[in-house]
Amino acid sequence: MIYRILSAALLLFGFAVPTYASTPKDNALEHRTVSVSTTDGLALSAYISRPKNSRGPLPALFLTQWVSCGSIAPREDRVSLEEKLALAAGYALIRVDRAGEGSSEGPGCDALDYNTEVRHYREALDQLSIDHWVDPHRIVIYGSSLGSTTAPLVADGMNVAGVVVQGGGALTYLERMLHFDRQQLERQADFHPQTIHAEMLRRMEFQRYYLLDKMTPEAIEDAHPHLAGVWDSLLGTDTKPHYGRPHSWHWQAAEKDWLSAWTRINAPVMVVYGQYDQFEPRQSHRIIVDTLNRLRPGTATWLEIPRAGHGLRIYPDPVSAYAWTGGKNRPELFVDPVSKWLRSVVQAE
Repeated sequence: MIYRILSAALLLFGFAVPTYASTPKDNALEHRTVSVSTTDGLALSAYISRPKNSRGPLPALFLTQWVSCGSIAPREDRVSLEEKLALAAGYALIRVDRAGEGSSEGPGCDALDYNTEVRHYREALDQLSIDHWVDPHRIVIYGSSLGSTTAPLVADGMNVAGVVVQGGGALTYLERMLHFDRQQLERQADFHPQTIHAEMLRRMEFQRYYLLDKMTPEAIEDAHPHLAGVWDSLLGTDTKPHYGRPHSWHWQAAEKDWLSAWTRINAPVMVVYGQYDQFEPRQSHRIIVDTLNRLRPGTATWLEIPRAGHGLRIYPDPVSAYAWTGGKNRPELFVDPVSKWLRSVVQAE
């Protein structure tokens, strides 16, 4: 039961950006719905937002989103964190509904693989960068959660002004998932430290077959009966097939060399890490900043928010964060420093 509760919390909070109730002051964006044509013949719905009463093209944030499915269309009843960030920075905001989400065409996010998602983002960026609300020379990619892994791939070879990411890093996907497993065993309410060693060995073997050998969970259990039950114990496996995404999404993510992609971005970068992140390790974030500053000193900026979880709520301790209890919304701890960095990026252009 504890696995199912944590998995539900993950999908509600862990891979989505927090939202906050609208106020007249917050409701200061105007929105347009536009269409993106993909090379596989789909029409994707996209949304371009800007502060009301803006004039001329604006610098823009282009969002690459978290793993879980769902439309990211603007809503009248709430203001998302990315909307708050765009307002504070004086930016336009570009969002794209993935295939099958909202009014976007396609078979559905639950059938959308990683490579196709990245290609759709790149095609959207290419088409929407020339919109009359957007300055094509001042676009910053904003990757949230596992969108932090697609962000450098979307930016690769593109003329972007910068990249900012939060909640995801540049370790391999296998390393990320093993850390994910370890943190679950260490921080869950059903805590049995004497079993963690043996359970991690089982999970390490299972994840190798799953992510590197591209075996389905059923095939793994058939070929290796001693691993029976591992899949059902993992978070996200009750939302079929895996966090609501196909196995191919995870297999393709495991192939990616994200750190190499980061080294090819010749633009300012900002990496944001919450101290109590429930899923992503600090080192996965930190390696981006350390690598880029070693290659091009001063080009990467680090922001660590004390006691912040994956969704940037502030918790009293790591165990409370993992249980999603006692968290408080403090969006200004993210919005204020990141919007200041965003303004500095476009001023330097």
